[in-house]
Amino acid sequence: MRRPVVLLAVLYAAVTAQIAWTPIFLDGSSQVDLWTQTSSGCACPGTGDEQCACCVRDGACPCDAIAPTRCAQCGLEQYCSNMCNITIDSRVLKNKSGKTFGQIKSPSIEGPDSCSYLLQPDAGQRVEIQIYRLVSVGRFNGTSCAGGWLQLGGASAVQDATGAAETRLCGSNERYTPPVVLFADYGAAILDFKITERTVRSQFLAFFSFTSLSNTQGVGFHPRGGSRIPHTDCDWLYQDVSCRTPGSCVLASPGYPGLYPPHRRCRYLFATNSVHTRVKIIFTSIILPRNRCTTDYLTLRAGSSPSAPLLATLCSERVSTLEHPGPNLLLEFNSGPVVPPYDYNGFIAKLEFVEKSESSDAPPTVVVASHPLAFLTHHTNHGDRPPVDQNAISNELSSSGRIGCGASVRGYGPGGVRSGHFDTKASAWRTQCAIHLLGVPTDIVQVSLFNYNLRLQSCRSHIEILEGLHEVGGRGDRADRYERGDRALLRVCGPSVREARDPTGRFLVRQAVTSKGANLTILVRRATSQSADEEEFVDGAFAFHDEQHEGTVSPDATCASTHYGLAAPAHGGVSAPNQHHIFWNIEERLLCTHRFIPAANQSVTIEIQRLERMWSAEPTNLVVPGAAGCRTACGDAGCECRSATPLHYHDHIALVAGDGTHLSCLCGDFQSTWLPVVVRSWTSLRLEYSVAHYTYASRGFDYAAAYSFNDDSMCGQRTYTTHSGEISSRNVSVTGSLNEFFYQQCTWVLDSNVERQLFIDISSEQDKSCSSWNITIHEWSGRGVHNEGGLAASAGDLLYTFCARHKNHTYTLPWRLNTVVIRLVALSRQQPLYTMRWRSQVVRANNRLGPPTPAPAASARSPQQLKTHSVLLLIYPVSLLKHFIV
Repeated sequence: MRRPVVLLAVLYAAVTAQIAWTPIFLDGSSQVDLWTQTSSGCACPGTGDEQCACCVRDGACPCDAIAPTRCAQCGLEQYCSNMCNITIDSRVLKNKSGKTFGQIKSPSIEGPDSCSYLLQPDAGQRVEIQIYRLVSVGRFNGTSCAGGWLQLGGASAVQDATGAAETRLCGSNERYTPPVVLFADYGAAILDFKITERTVRSQFLAFFSFTSLSNTQGVGFHPRGGSRIPHTDCDWLYQDVSCRTPGSCVLASPGYPGLYPPHRRCRYLFATNSVHTRVKIIFTSIILPRNRCTTDYLTLRAGSSPSAPLLATLCSERVSTLEHPGPNLLLEFNSGPVVPPYDYNGFIAKLEFVEKSESSDAPPTVVVASHPLAFLTHHTNHGDRPPVDQNAISNELSSSGRIGCGASVRGYGPGGVRSGHFDTKASAWRTQCAIHLLGVPTDIVQVSLFNYNLRLQSCRSHIEILEGLHEVGGRGDRADRYERGDRALLRVCGPSVREARDPTGRFLVRQAVTSKGANLTILVRRATSQSADEEEFVDGAFAFHDEQHEGTVSPDATCASTHYGLAAPAHGGVSAPNQHHIFWNIEERLLCTHRFIPAANQSVTIEIQRLERMWSAEPTNLVVPGAAGCRTACGDAGCECRSATPLHYHDHIALVAGDGTHLSCLCGDFQSTWLPVVVRSWTSLRLEYSVAHYTYASRGFDYAAAYSFNDDSMCGQRTYTTHSGEISSRNVSVTGSLNEFFYQQCTWVLDSNVERQLFIDISSEQDKSCSSWNITIHEWSGRGVHNEGGLAASAGDLLYTFCARHKNHTYTLPWRLNTVVIRLVALSRQQPLYTMRWRSQVVRANNRLGPPTPAPAASARSPQQLKTHSVLLLIYPVSLLKHFIV
């Protein structure tokens, strides 16, 4: 008599404590196998002979003549002698046997051969396979199975030749105690038994179960609280709004608590909607293959991108708890090949989003003022009410590190701050809440709203952002409210709800306000009482911006300002906005620009003095240093960013002329010895700071640059009406930097008001190429319009191009072509040195001395054409020089 086969879900100690499987109990007293109680003693169908097998009481049916000494599961009894290439349907088995689990005992085959088993679960079920025995089923060669395998995969799964897409098990003579457990999470699954080499006997023994996903106490694990990211293999999104109650969010490796599939990269994004929310990940079990931390491991990063800073790495067998601030954290699970002894099953973790007001290791709530006018001890009040106490920031800020109702925040003086977050939930409940922001006279105030909840109807709950300083609790009548509303920069009426993110986890476009003056008040009117579930609140961020020193802000742009030569200080500096709290909800490319516009008699010098290492965010999402994707090359015509992919995929800083010409660009592998990079321009310049993937936790690279507006009249647009004259370059001061470049776009109009013959002599002592600088002569095309660079676009056809290597040349203009435009364009390490002289003489067409002076052959025109033509002398951007070189 054979021993009974009874499967018990006994949890083993140590390593196997978290490897679980579905318990299967059938009778349990001296039975032959799972479905056969005894091999004889029961009546055979139709004969009355009691030599046939006795079946277990529940779910078993006799095999009849096929195998009279055996029983099988009802619904599969036709496969008693050859359980191969069959379909096992959960609904059919449930109807015929009352069971949703059973046994697969493969036939003993001689290789090469194969069998397959299609397992079809019902709705709300997953497929579970428990493997106990392998006999001559291939072998593990160190990286994969060779000669044969047992594999569980989705019915629609596509594998490569090595089976990398699914889990393959193999072994010559293996008995697994506990069993090797495999799960297929989505839809039908196929269990493939394949032998590719010659064998005498190949066989396996396994049990299957259609496990309910709703059974939270069993092994039918299903992730909770998150949402699968479409078009990905195993990526999930978890937001704090979906995980408010303990235990509501659980995540695990694919196939948990069974063996996970090989060669997977699964990403779990944790997104918060509040700056004060921290993410707590409690790993209740981590069981990964021993000594394989290079292939099977977990990483946690501060951001949503694989290039974000690394916070932690976990591998092998352990439990752990990690807690970090948002707004985004990325957990990545990586798996290598399936390796014996198959005694691992990945990880499972609980996720909690916790509110913490302590500022010890959270992101900074405020930025201490570092301001040219920080010595001020008084402030002009632009509101129509008495100024709020300005001696200190209110207790709501100083005690908890968070700015709440009643706070008065100064942007100047000792203890002042220039940037921070505010949250009305940080203070005791008040039906009328005010937050006052006070800057220096040259400040404007920027405010971004991230989240708010207003629940009272008909605007009885509302948010107002007002110019100046306004007290609450004054007149308070309806007329007063509407009077304030008329002056409000923003008014939000209840009921209204805003969350920082949409359901897919993406940040919403910011709701931003920019003041016109130095003071701003945020007013919130709320219900007289509140509960935790219906709390009315608003949170967001603010920043003071000094327009005198930091440029005139562009309200419609995320990060842009303009410095005008006549209004800005003669000397100043700019730096990276990496402490701007109003950028908390940016999770994309960040482009910040500073435009410098010199006056007609000025030039502007930009000097990049300090620069941190920069990175790349390639479209393939590969994490590579910037040196691998973008490199910097400096030459006589400026520094250039070179990359095979678009420049916006790489962190970089660039100096751009008003017409879009890149004068210098730094990225990737720049050398610190190349600094400072200096550009002096007589037209407008734009400094562009570009972070390929900005997050508040990883705020891009840092830089520092100095600027100066220089008083000189070397270049610009000039008109000369004299019949002769001279224009010469002037020496300017230099810094001596290795990478100092001069950029000029100069325009001169020579306008002779009578018909004359014009001669232009151009000479230079330099030996420079046309790409460094050149002088061009053009016909006059009429009145021009000014572009961003301040140049008049009045040039007509090109007549002549002079390069420094020509040394000297005299150009004779056609008769009656007595108005020309001369342009100089230069981008070079050396200042262009040149001299231009012009002279003219009267030519009489009908005299005895001869005919009029003939025009050069290349510029011959008919008399009718000559009456309407004039000449322009132009300097072109370097990017266009190739069209003019002669």
